[in-house]
Amino acid sequence: MVKIKKIMKPAVLVPPGATKKQILKTVKRYPTADIFIVAGKNKKFLGDIHENDLFYMLLPNKIYEEIGVQLAFDLEKKFWSRTAREIMRKHDVTCQEDDDAINVALKFARVEVNEMPVLNKKRQVVGVIDQGRLLRHMKIQ
Repeated sequence: MVKIKKIMKPAVLVPPGATKKQILKTVKRYPTADIFIVAGKNKKFLGDIHENDLFYMLLPNKIYEEIGVQLAFDLEKKFWSRTAREIMRKHDVTCQEDDDAINVALKFARVEVNEMPVLNKKRQVVGVIDQGRLLRHMKIQ
């Protein structure tokens, strides 16, 4: 069996207090990343921010008022957020670096996410796995 640590990609970490401007700088620095992991001290997993979340958070307030968009509560929360901690998705959909690829594939099938953080035994972020990367390493049975 293939272990996730063999196929995961590096995680792009963001501190919980990062501002919109700092988050945007990180996004520009990592143009191929589509998920940013919010991690506290010692790389402890707190949540994640998907690039779709950032799109709404980074719209200028003036444009928002001009177009008069009616947003759902969750989307409005993202728009008005000031820090990574406020916008991040809090969840426990993660996998361990020693998990077998097939078990992570089954986890993806049960939850509605396209990527998930990879943690070590201390719950520190060590990488990210997404469905596409996993698919490319699965063996056909």
